Amino acid sequence: MWNDIDQEKLRLDSLQELDALVGKYVTLQNPQVFWEEQHACLRFDSIEEALEAMHDPYFQQFIPQEAKPHTALTEIQEYRAYSSDMATAWEVVEKISGGADILRICREGRHWVAAFGDAPAATSRSAPVAICLAALSARGIAAELVTEWTPVSVVPMRAYAAA
Repeated sequence: MWNDIDQEKLRLDSLQELDALVGKYVTLQNPQVFWEEQHACLRFDSIEEALEAMHDPYFQQFIPQEAKPHTALTEIQEYRAYSSDMATAWEVVEKISGGADILRICREGRHWVAAFGDAPAATSRSAPVAICLAALSARGIAAELVTEWTPVSVVPMRAYAAA
């Protein structure tokens, strides 16, 4: 009976969330960890450095007076940009293909369709995103990117020259 229920897809709001899932469950990457103070956007390599800086009068001047009572440090785990860099996405392909799951990828209209082995295909306007979603699918993780990545249009410089 459990197998009759369709698995719900994880809804991802950002490329960073997609990168984190790929890093944790596909490439098994250890993330870069750092600490950040939210109001002044200060970044520290260790919790010890962050705590020391929070008590330093020099760093205190960068935090707005009204925010000082609410100052908090947040641990940030940063993964490689698998979903936005094709060279890094290709490392995902190499990791999955090492297990004999062959990547099928093609362009259909304005979207890329990717699948590893017999796993369900993933579709995106970006090839790296399609590869990442397909890799998660091959690992048994159904996910969808809610905010679809859209490439930025580049306007030729001569269009501005006429103005």
